[in-house]
Amino acid sequence: MTPGRRARLVDVARGKFGFLLVALISLLMSTPVMSEGRLWRSLIIIFVAGVLVTGLYAVRPGRRWLHFGMIVAAVEFAIGRAAIVYPARWLILAQIILWIVALLYVTVAILEWVLDSPEVSMETLQASFCVYLLLGLLWVYLYALTDLTTPDSFRVLDGPACNWLDDQSRRVQYMRLFVFSYATLTGTGLGKIEPGNGFSNILASLEAMSAQVYLAVVVARLVGMQASPPPSARREIHPPPPEPEVQEP
Repeated sequence: MTPGRRARLVDVARGKFGFLLVALISLLMSTPVMSEGRLWRSLIIIFVAGVLVTGLYAVRPGRRWLHFGMIVAAVEFAIGRAAIVYPARWLILAQIILWIVALLYVTVAILEWVLDSPEVSMETLQASFCVYLLLGLLWVYLYALTDLTTPDSFRVLDGPACNWLDDQSRRVQYMRLFVFSYATLTGTGLGKIEPGNGFSNILASLEAMSAQVYLAVVVARLVGMQASPPPSARREIHPPPPEPEVQEP
């Protein structure tokens, strides 16, 4: 690999959106071992905290929001530990709602930044990809909320059904929902579960439509920004005409 390519790869992982992108990819790549041993679970906890912290930091860079992200990650971790020791639906529900609120806020804020960006830059591309991955993660927790409040919303094609009060079973279900969400987002149709009622079918259809609309809008926006230079560049290409000289009588 040439030094130039290596430098470009490093640039992708830099900046507020680069940190979030690395955290999201790390979390997704660790999904297959979500239900494995304690070491892997500890690693996933780090990735989960990284997504929350870097997501809030990307929206509002600064030490105050970095600390706030750490607090949110600590609260999420505490709720998760409490749900293991004292299995209760309201604890799992609180954890899911925390994720939905945080992801919805971060996704909308970054999407607004992308649409308001005056030109295509590395940050714009990073932010666009982050929003795409955040959409898939947001739908994971929307599916989890549906499955928790309405049992049998998703049929398991391979393996036992989910028991949300059992930690191991809950982790396996999260892994299934991860795969199902991103399979629906990308249109690959993979996964070991399928919608079990009309409402979950509608949710899956909405996710597929949201992905298509997002790609169409964002790609059109990026192409438009690339085709038309920013106002500063236009002024350099077409400078304003000189003002006429006023002759003194």
